[in-house]
Amino acid sequence: MAGYPQRIVCLTEETTGTLCLLGEEERIVGFPEFTVRPPRARNEKTRVSAFTSARLRRFMELEPDLPH
Repeated sequence: MAGYPQRIVCLTEETTGTLCLLGEEERIVGFPEFTVRPPRARNEKTRVSAFTSARLRRFMELEPDLPH
C-alpha cells in the first residue's frame, strides 16, 4: 500500500478500535493508555497518552507518519 501511512499513533480509543475492525491493526504503533480493544494491543503496542497527559517523547520515538 505505497503512499498510505504505515506507522499510525492513535490518540483516541475509537480510532484504535476502528482501525482494528478494518483489519489495519498492524499499522498501529502507539495508542492511548485507556485502550482495551483489542485485548492483545495492551501487550503488543506502545502506550503514548492518557486522558490528561501525553508522553510526547515516546510519541516522537515511534516516528509516526499519521498521528490521529
